[in-house]
Amino acid sequence: MLHRFKKSFVGYKHNKNALKKLALATSCLLLQLVATPVYADSDDTINFLIGTDYSHYDNLFLLPDGVSPSANGERSDNVLRTNFGIKVNKKYALQVFKFDYTHIDNKYDNADFLNFNSNNYKAAWLWSLTPSLTGNLSSERKVDLIPFTDRNSNTQNIRTVEMQKFDFDWSPHHVWHLLGGYTKLESTNSQTFVQETSFKFNAAEVGVKYSFASNNFIALKFRNRDGENDSINSSNQTGKEFSENEEELSALWQLSGKSRVMANLGYNSHTDDTFALRDYSGYFGGVNYSWDPSAKLNIGVSLTRKLSSYQDSASSYTVNDVLSIKPTWALTSKIALGGSVSLSKRKFLGDGPSPTLATSSRVDDGFTYGVQATWTPRSTMSFGVNLQHDERNSNDVFLNRDFSSNTVGVNGQLTF
Repeated sequence: MLHRFKKSFVGYKHNKNALKKLALATSCLLLQLVATPVYADSDDTINFLIGTDYSHYDNLFLLPDGVSPSANGERSDNVLRTNFGIKVNKKYALQVFKFDYTHIDNKYDNADFLNFNSNNYKAAWLWSLTPSLTGNLSSERKVDLIPFTDRNSNTQNIRTVEMQKFDFDWSPHHVWHLLGGYTKLESTNSQTFVQETSFKFNAAEVGVKYSFASNNFIALKFRNRDGENDSINSSNQTGKEFSENEEELSALWQLSGKSRVMANLGYNSHTDDTFALRDYSGYFGGVNYSWDPSAKLNIGVSLTRKLSSYQDSASSYTVNDVLSIKPTWALTSKIALGGSVSLSKRKFLGDGPSPTLATSSRVDDGFTYGVQATWTPRSTMSFGVNLQHDERNSNDVFLNRDFSSNTVGVNGQLTF
């Protein structure tokens, strides 16, 4: 593994221009943030944040080896992201009010046609009528570039997701809980993306939870979603309206003072109201194990399965199984090291309007690993560096989807 990691990033030694820019970005971060004389207090109601992230990608568009972009841009690029924002956290009697806002400016050295600004926020009221009847009322917005993982063009496509949510937890004796909630979500793409089109839905959920004296719990929830896509696509046989029914069982169990397990298992049924071939159903869930072998070391292991709509000519949904390991080591009170390794298998299932032998049984195998280091000289100031390698091997012979990508970046954040 170590040999493979060194081999993946040895190319950066020959990219002097990228390394110089990374070094310059690091110096600017230190000078900018260390020179700031005002710092936040942990009890402040209002905090302001400013930060930046500078990353080099050797395969920005996730293209196969030896392939260059058909138009616009180059394979490698440097991306500068600067952000500023505000955080509000106010407690009043039993109520808590929170507001987070962040403006992010994304600039690309080569592919400047990808440049964009985003305004993201989350406002939440953690309400409580009595200690036995609590809940959340929230609204949030997130704007980001759609990843190039499944896109065959290197154009800008921005996805905006807006969600409003209300939920409650009623537990007169703090043992049995009655749960419920309502969610409204809208996802909008700036450009056409047939496989993952713009959509919106309204969802309602009810459930029960049993809490143990040890703070462990087990819960069962039922959800119903009624949604619609932006339009009917007759050629791709994607309907306007759809519905989903979902059942989910979840649990938290503290195995000991140093280890705990979080698990969930659910079943989802998706129905397209126009084209029956887009219907699908299946199980989802996961197991997350966290272990603290010492006061400074944590090891997390997770195994997850996720179902997602993906409507192309040969399939209607994907099943993505992921195994990941993430160790974190607090080297000192101010320096932390972390790593991650993950293996994934993504299957493209269901029927499409024109399945072919080459694509109907598509399976993508993914492999990702990386390391990161964080230095926190003050509680309000942090700096980091990260290295990551991603690769995919696909059996889709209709289109070469294999790729290998390396990323190196530095970042800094100041709160005052």
